[in-house]
Amino acid sequence: MDSIITHAALVKNKLLVRIFSSGMQAVAVQLLGSVFFYFISIYLSKDSFGIISWMNAVCLLLTTLLGFGLEQVVIRRIAASNRSDWAATAFFVHAVAGFLAVLLLLLILSNIFKDKEIYRLLPWFFTAQGLIYIGTPLKQFLNAKERFTPYGIIAVISNIGKIAAAYLLLQSRLLSIKTVMIILICTSAFELLCLLIYVLKKTDFGFKVRFKAYTKLIKESSAQYISVIFDMSLSRMDWILLGVMTSNVVLADYSFAYRAFELARLPIFIIAPVILPRLSRLMSLNNKPDEKQQGHINSFITVEMFFAVLIPLALNILWVPVITLITKGKYGDANAMQFGVLSLCIPLLLFINLLWSLSFGAKKYKAVTGITIICAVTNIALNLILIPMIGGEGAAIAFFVTTVLQAGLYYKLANKQILIVKLRPAIVFIVLGAVIYLIILHINVPFMVQFFLAITAYLLLAVLSKQITRQQLYNFKHLLTK
Repeated sequence: MDSIITHAALVKNKLLVRIFSSGMQAVAVQLLGSVFFYFISIYLSKDSFGIISWMNAVCLLLTTLLGFGLEQVVIRRIAASNRSDWAATAFFVHAVAGFLAVLLLLLILSNIFKDKEIYRLLPWFFTAQGLIYIGTPLKQFLNAKERFTPYGIIAVISNIGKIAAAYLLLQSRLLSIKTVMIILICTSAFELLCLLIYVLKKTDFGFKVRFKAYTKLIKESSAQYISVIFDMSLSRMDWILLGVMTSNVVLADYSFAYRAFELARLPIFIIAPVILPRLSRLMSLNNKPDEKQQGHINSFITVEMFFAVLIPLALNILWVPVITLITKGKYGDANAMQFGVLSLCIPLLLFINLLWSLSFGAKKYKAVTGITIICAVTNIALNLILIPMIGGEGAAIAFFVTTVLQAGLYYKLANKQILIVKLRPAIVFIVLGAVIYLIILHINVPFMVQFFLAITAYLLLAVLSKQITRQQLYNFKHLLTK
């Protein structure tokens, strides 16, 4: 009996450590990163902040093109087998070579168009993003082995340094687009150097590349490449199009709302690195989970959706009063509609993330690619139609419609080829959250009272109606600890 209790305690502790370690990464990258961009959004003009947002979006697109879809394939391979560690080395060499080639091209372009500031700055913003990209194989190597803490610590130190540097530059009245660029390059270089030192000293990571193995990896990822490109376009093409079709001020409002939306998706960034290796191992043994495993997965979806609906419910009540206060009126009312529409996607994105992990683990690459292409093309088309009409609100609506479409297609894929997904609990939670929000809006009390009333009503009604049960919570924990 004592041994059973000890084992249970050990499993629980391992789960907490994994979630805490993964959470540290997410907090460092998303929360502290958002604090930095919040800082510069307040103290730089909307025009300057819009320029920085546009260049970051372009550089992210470039590194995604360079990645060739290797990131997901590498983590799946290493998680499924210890004999696939070579994949991370191959990806690292690929990343370094690709980064140097694109940087050289951008430097040539900056000399050709030297009269335009944005072209002169783009190579250096790409350097910052590219150094992070070079570190991705090292980070994925550690994540696949569920060693989340090292990069979490590195990212916390890096982002705190980023915020501190911005504050000191502000006090010296030197905060500008160029000094922000220098901060980003220095902190990216710091992260890459620390990752290299750690993996070389504490792991068996090596730099021996087998060309035949690399070509095999490229071939496997090629089925995924188009999917990755189009998937990226879902999250940043709206920024690029807004920068081209509207003004930097419009882009600043939208990018501020979008970064807040990304921060609200923090649970996805915490859970995703924990759940993907488990589902990869599960699906490598059997492309269709058995009845018991299906029950655990459906419970996982139910618990995720229960908490996911809480996020937009709470944040939409707080958005205008809180954001108006902390930005001194610069943001809040100006982008409340944009954030409201984007926040509706949070429960759907949690749902999509789990179904994508299942589909990817089951090697449904062609189906995943097809879904991503359909959704990305739809998103771009809607942006081209709606942005000229209603600006940032049009971009938000395009993203929401595309997310609904994506959720529907992944549901259809999972139901047909992997497992039967139970939708009723998710629908009940979404309807419950929407009804409570609409009622609370008409209660004339301070916003913090509205906030506590909404959260309390949602939790009580979900539990009393038995939409969330102890067994579902147990199954949720079991899938994470498996």
